[in-house]
Amino acid sequence: MIRPILLMAVLATATVVHSASSPLAERKQPLSEAVEKVLSEFVQSCLPEKHKQLTAHMVDVIKTIGSTVTLTPEETRTLEQAAKLAVEETVKTWRPKAQEAMRTYLSRTSDSAAIRHIGMWQPEKAGPNEPVEGWTPPEEDATWLSTLKATLGTDRFGVWHAADLKARQQAETALSAPLESWLREARAPLNENLRNKIEFMQKKLELSESQIAALNKAAESLLDQLCTSEKKRATSMLLTLTPAARDYILDRSSFYISFDRPSSEAWNQSWIKSASSVLPADLVATWQKIDKEERAKDENEYVIMIKPSEQQAEQRMQMEMESEIDGIVQTLNLPKERTAALKQLSKQAVQESLQQARKGWLQQAKSYSPEDRKRLRGRIFFGINDDNQALKLKTWTEGLKKLLSDAEFKLMSVENTQRDHRTFLALARACLTEMDQTLMLTQEQRHKLEPLVMESMKPLMEQRRQQYWNYNSYQLFQTAAKVSTEDLRSILDEVQRGRWKEMAEQGRNSARSSVPDMSASFAEVQDMEAATSRHLYKMFIAERTRTLEVMMPQVEEAARLLSLPDTVVSKLTTVAKGAVESSLGYWRQTTESYVWQAVQNATPKTILQILAGTESSNSGGRTETRPQNTVLWKSFLHSALSEAQLKKLQQSADERQNYRLQAMAAMSTSEIDRRRRLTADQSAKVQTAVQKVLAEYLPDMERYMTNQWFLQYYHALVPVAGVPEKELQAILTPEQWKLCKDRDLPDALQYWEGIKSNHEQRMKRGGQAGGNVRVINDAIIFNND
Repeated sequence: MIRPILLMAVLATATVVHSASSPLAERKQPLSEAVEKVLSEFVQSCLPEKHKQLTAHMVDVIKTIGSTVTLTPEETRTLEQAAKLAVEETVKTWRPKAQEAMRTYLSRTSDSAAIRHIGMWQPEKAGPNEPVEGWTPPEEDATWLSTLKATLGTDRFGVWHAADLKARQQAETALSAPLESWLREARAPLNENLRNKIEFMQKKLELSESQIAALNKAAESLLDQLCTSEKKRATSMLLTLTPAARDYILDRSSFYISFDRPSSEAWNQSWIKSASSVLPADLVATWQKIDKEERAKDENEYVIMIKPSEQQAEQRMQMEMESEIDGIVQTLNLPKERTAALKQLSKQAVQESLQQARKGWLQQAKSYSPEDRKRLRGRIFFGINDDNQALKLKTWTEGLKKLLSDAEFKLMSVENTQRDHRTFLALARACLTEMDQTLMLTQEQRHKLEPLVMESMKPLMEQRRQQYWNYNSYQLFQTAAKVSTEDLRSILDEVQRGRWKEMAEQGRNSARSSVPDMSASFAEVQDMEAATSRHLYKMFIAERTRTLEVMMPQVEEAARLLSLPDTVVSKLTTVAKGAVESSLGYWRQTTESYVWQAVQNATPKTILQILAGTESSNSGGRTETRPQNTVLWKSFLHSALSEAQLKKLQQSADERQNYRLQAMAAMSTSEIDRRRRLTADQSAKVQTAVQKVLAEYLPDMERYMTNQWFLQYYHALVPVAGVPEKELQAILTPEQWKLCKDRDLPDALQYWEGIKSNHEQRMKRGGQAGGNVRVINDAIIFNND
């Protein structure tokens, strides 16, 4: 499959589509000022990687020249200096071309989505590997070639030029087969469109067999012309890359060059021109008249195509406006007539937003062929740009100023600012509690980091305001990476700063799929048992590495918190490794069983593909099988540490757990706050109530859902459903409670029934921690019975 996404980023809002069939020239046009600024900064961050790649490449070029025509040391130095200048010059020209190329991957209906998309890209990947159009690499730079010719002389330059031309032809030959595959896939829908046109022309114009054959030949010719042009363009782009970068692309299952498909109008005109070359003028004129009438009928199809988007956008904006009005009415205690005026204003804003969006949507719908429209009907949704949302239109913002007094408007501004602050704080705490599992922060460190991380979370605010928000820990880590090194140096020690950097890199790398490429080709093997054993060993090594990575931060915390001598830290590290080995028994048992069962019906041709499919499986581990809970680890802690040291570790673990509950409760409360516009006092009370629920039910929730449930809109309200109804009702106003009960909690209450059942079963099994059981970093240390 050809996907125009080299930078390996996927838009978070999958339901919002910008037309992939838009001509490349349209997608290269500059985006909003905000997006262009972020994009420019990213391209700037790619320049060192590009410079490094091209410098190394030119070293190889000079070596190749030297092996083709012998160079003197002085000639080599001359070429090295010229190569340096060529790299400097071509990196400058690469920058704007790269920015133009990267624009084509970005959403044009949501600035926040585009900015989030850029945030997931990796300079170390994009810099060396991004194919750009209309750029000259350093080995083709005119000044470099002039210096090369002057240095080598006419004869030696001729020898080199011939060798270079041969190498280029070989590179083109190597590209031909994969490009043909790329062209076949892109050609198919265009071919289908032309065949349908011919069939329709035959029906309407009563064409003869010879005329149909001529049209079929013209269609093939038109497709050949387009594909030849695109192959030439793609080849040229790929040849500007270094051999290693080309190999990187060719080794993957998809190209990252977008086929420049003509617009629907341009394609139609091309076809009329082709048809005119084989049909009489009167038939072509008749066809153009029929085609015009048919396309006029398509206007209704365009309206039908955008209807689901219109309905979805209207419903979402109405809900957002209702929440906004509820908050205003509650805060200002407005009477019914003023509330009615606000509702009327909101309707105007929503309709104006939709009216503006319709124009762009219809234009996008027209860019799709009839075949595409039929295939995508009911499955494609167009979005509204952030700046054109009802809440941001002047109709609403200026109208609101007229409906409210200056004092009322100021009060609402203060309320909104406070609400934003609470949201930033919730996101910062969510990020820190996830990082804390690796950084093992102290309470003081968490408090110092909070304001810094809060500031870095601001780019995520637009996403958080949306109805269907969703984060993952890697996204938060990468966003937090914007905290300056200087600030981190004053808060974290060297080991923690290294961990922080690793997590930020994890965030960038998370955009790369961890799912094996199942479309790749797999070799045939004869010894299937040996292949399976090797695969299991590879999986074991990966799991051991991962488990040790999770275990080592606990060694680091003990060393840091207790100021342990190096000898004890060394022993603790050795014991941690032993505990990891000891803990993997359950994992090995379940994984081996799963893998051997998976290959039961495999053949020598299919076994490697089946084994590749088992790589992403996660047999997991029970709490009691974690390294922290092995006899080896627990007994060593008990023998090596004093009672006071164990108590200090316990206090740190308690603080970490309490902070985690606080962060989770803040995210849940923030979602209620977003929907029901809570006051600061209400928010504090709801958060306290939710945290109390989490303290009792979190183990049951995390058996029922992912342990990152609080980062997803559809799970965030689940613990709110666990707050006793009377308690929540006493915090909210009657109107808030009604809306909360009717709109916000029905789904969460269904989840809660299952969680309550889990909880009751756990209590029957004696699952409540208490008494003299010590729990340090998820490990039960000992029990004084």
